[in-house]
Amino acid sequence: MIHVHVTSWFLALILFFVTYMLYKKNAEKKSKIFHMILRVLYLAVLATGGHILASYLTDPGIVNKGPLIIKGTLGLVLIGLMEIILVQRKRGEGRMLNWVFFWVSLILVLFYGYAVIG
Repeated sequence: MIHVHVTSWFLALILFFVTYMLYKKNAEKKSKIFHMILRVLYLAVLATGGHILASYLTDPGIVNKGPLIIKGTLGLVLIGLMEIILVQRKRGEGRMLNWVFFWVSLILVLFYGYAVIG
Protein backbone atom coordinates (compact mmCIF):
# COMPACT_ATOMS: atom_id res chain seq x y z
CA MET A 1 0.00 0.00 0.00
CA ILE A 2 2.89 2.35 0.68
CA HIS A 3 4.15 1.95 -2.89
CA VAL A 4 0.75 2.89 -4.27
CA HIS A 5 0.68 5.93 -1.98
CA VAL A 6 4.14 7.11 -3.03
CA THR A 7 3.38 6.52 -6.70
CA SER A 8 0.11 8.44 -6.52
CA TRP A 9 1.85 11.33 -4.72
CA PHE A 10 4.62 11.39 -7.32
CA LEU A 11 2.11 11.40 -10.18
CA ALA A 12 0.03 14.07 -8.43
CA LEU A 13 3.05 16.35 -8.11
CA ILE A 14 3.95 15.89 -11.78
CA LEU A 15 0.37 16.55 -12.86
CA PHE A 16 0.22 19.58 -10.57
CA PHE A 17 3.18 21.22 -12.31
CA VAL A 18 1.93 20.22 -15.78
CA THR A 19 -1.51 21.64 -15.02
CA TYR A 20 0.02 24.83 -13.65
CA MET A 21 2.05 25.31 -16.83
CA LEU A 22 -1.02 24.65 -18.98
CA TYR A 23 -2.99 27.26 -17.06
CA LYS A 24 -0.08 29.63 -17.50
CA LYS A 25 -0.18 29.08 -21.29
CA ASN A 26 -3.97 29.65 -21.34
CA ALA A 27 -4.67 26.16 -22.72
CA GLU A 28 -8.12 26.00 -21.15
CA LYS A 29 -9.35 22.64 -22.44
CA LYS A 30 -6.13 20.71 -21.73
CA SER A 31 -5.65 22.31 -18.35
CA LYS A 32 -9.22 21.47 -17.32
CA ILE A 33 -8.70 17.81 -18.29
CA PHE A 34 -5.42 17.56 -16.39
CA HIS A 35 -6.95 19.32 -13.39
CA MET A 36 -9.76 16.75 -13.25
CA ILE A 37 -7.29 13.88 -13.52
CA LEU A 38 -5.29 15.50 -10.71
CA ARG A 39 -8.41 15.64 -8.55
CA VAL A 40 -8.94 11.91 -9.07
CA LEU A 41 -5.32 11.38 -7.98
CA TYR A 42 -6.05 13.43 -4.87
CA LEU A 43 -8.70 10.85 -4.02
CA ALA A 44 -6.20 8.03 -4.54
CA VAL A 45 -3.68 9.79 -2.31
CA LEU A 46 -6.28 10.39 0.39
CA ALA A 47 -7.57 6.80 0.25
CA THR A 48 -4.15 5.16 0.41
CA GLY A 49 -2.90 7.64 3.01
CA GLY A 50 -5.98 7.08 5.15
CA HIS A 51 -5.52 3.33 4.93
CA ILE A 52 -1.86 3.57 5.93
CA LEU A 53 -2.67 5.99 8.75
CA ALA A 54 -5.43 3.73 10.08
CA SER A 55 -3.14 0.70 10.05
CA TYR A 56 -0.43 2.63 11.90
CA LEU A 57 -2.83 4.08 14.46
CA THR A 58 -4.26 0.67 15.31
CA ASP A 59 -0.82 -0.93 15.64
CA PRO A 60 -0.18 -1.46 19.39
CA GLY A 61 3.60 -1.48 18.82
CA ILE A 62 3.68 2.20 17.84
CA VAL A 63 3.66 4.26 21.01
CA ASN A 64 4.28 7.79 19.66
CA LYS A 65 1.50 8.49 17.18
CA GLY A 66 2.16 12.24 17.02
CA PRO A 67 4.34 12.22 13.88
CA LEU A 68 1.67 10.17 12.09
CA ILE A 69 -1.00 12.75 12.86
CA ILE A 70 1.33 15.61 11.87
CA LYS A 71 2.20 13.98 8.54
CA GLY A 72 -1.45 13.28 7.77
CA THR A 73 -2.42 16.86 8.56
CA LEU A 74 0.46 18.27 6.50
CA GLY A 75 -0.58 16.03 3.61
CA LEU A 76 -4.09 17.46 3.70
CA VAL A 77 -2.66 20.99 3.85
CA LEU A 78 -0.43 20.22 0.87
CA ILE A 79 -3.34 18.95 -1.23
CA GLY A 80 -5.33 22.06 -0.28
CA LEU A 81 -2.45 24.33 -1.27
CA MET A 82 -2.07 22.56 -4.60
CA GLU A 83 -5.73 23.15 -5.35
CA ILE A 84 -5.60 26.79 -4.19
CA ILE A 85 -2.54 27.52 -6.34
CA LEU A 86 -4.16 26.00 -9.43
CA VAL A 87 -7.47 27.80 -8.97
CA GLN A 88 -5.68 31.11 -8.44
CA ARG A 89 -3.59 30.52 -11.57
CA LYS A 90 -6.77 29.74 -13.50
CA ARG A 91 -8.26 33.07 -12.41
CA GLY A 92 -5.08 34.92 -13.33
CA GLU A 93 -4.23 35.64 -9.72
CA GLY A 94 -1.21 34.46 -7.85
CA ARG A 95 0.28 34.83 -4.42
CA MET A 96 3.88 34.06 -3.63
CA LEU A 97 3.00 33.22 -0.04
CA ASN A 98 1.01 30.17 -1.21
CA TRP A 99 4.09 28.90 -3.03
CA VAL A 100 6.19 29.40 0.09
CA PHE A 101 3.67 27.41 2.14
CA PHE A 102 3.57 24.77 -0.60
CA TRP A 103 7.33 24.21 -0.60
CA VAL A 104 7.57 24.24 3.19
CA SER A 105 4.68 21.77 3.48
CA LEU A 106 6.17 19.51 0.80
CA ILE A 107 9.55 19.43 2.53
CA LEU A 108 7.93 18.71 5.90
CA VAL A 109 5.73 15.93 4.45
CA LEU A 110 8.76 14.30 2.85
CA PHE A 111 10.77 14.73 6.06
CA TYR A 112 8.06 13.15 8.22
CA GLY A 113 7.36 10.45 5.67
CA TYR A 114 10.92 9.27 5.15
CA ALA A 115 13.03 10.44 8.10
CA VAL A 116 10.69 10.37 11.09
CA ILE A 117 8.22 7.60 10.27
CA GLY A 118 10.46 5.59 7.95
